[in-house]
Amino acid sequence: MADISLGERIYIVQGIEQDVRTDGRSRAQYRPLELEANVVAQADGSARLHLGPTDVLVGVKVELGVPDSASPSQGQVHVSVECSSCASPEFKGRGGEDWGIELARALEASLVGSPAGGSWLDLASLCLVPGKTCWLVYVDALVLNDGGNVLGALSMAARAALALTRVYKVEVSMNEDDEPEVELSGEREGAPLDASNVPIIVSVSQVGNRSVVDLASEEEPCAAASLHVAVNSKARVVGLTKSGSSGLDPSLTQEMVEVAQKLGPGIIASLDKYISSIPVTS
Repeated sequence: MADISLGERIYIVQGIEQDVRTDGRSRAQYRPLELEANVVAQADGSARLHLGPTDVLVGVKVELGVPDSASPSQGQVHVSVECSSCASPEFKGRGGEDWGIELARALEASLVGSPAGGSWLDLASLCLVPGKTCWLVYVDALVLNDGGNVLGALSMAARAALALTRVYKVEVSMNEDDEPEVELSGEREGAPLDASNVPIIVSVSQVGNRSVVDLASEEEPCAAASLHVAVNSKARVVGLTKSGSSGLDPSLTQEMVEVAQKLGPGIIASLDKYISSIPVTS
């Protein structure tokens, strides 16, 4: 979040009121989005995403492990987020560590869902032998530059990285003791992870009396609060979280959700179109 003066704050808020932001965008317009695929050779899937000056990198690693005793027929997803100290002055020392933990929790919730609503990744398909062997999916993210809307950028990059991830082909057979045995192939010949139901997070903020999407770093100090809406490709809202010390104007809340529902599917379609154009490699 940028440190701005009172005069700059007034200028930004007045511009948003007139639907003309400092970078020329309207209130409901995202900054240019650029996606690079398979940028980390050691990862099973990776993506680097630029949202304006915001720059994030997500790598996915898939390993064999043991299912959680509470969910013996499902695989597991673990998310970590590291904030480079060069990404923002606020990330120096404990600031970056605390913010990374907060971002990881929000990102993992958008991927895993809830016990009541179910998971947006097919965790059952990640289980190889119930109670014994499953795939553990590690989603590791790095914030390289904070130009605003980091959580939204991370959610897009994570969805792309998961869609690009291919797991190793395995065969399950019975050994001499009549116990299941998992044999791992040396190449990633299996099907890619199914990320089609994974949502992205559209952050809509209240600035003055208006709702605004994709805040730049200099706009973030002007927001009273933000609503982070997890939306899937069918415009279904699958999660909601709020940030900011102030309450949201009740008259704006529904509008903010509807804005997210309108924008989310289009962004997902753009990401999926690019990913589908990438040649499959083993």
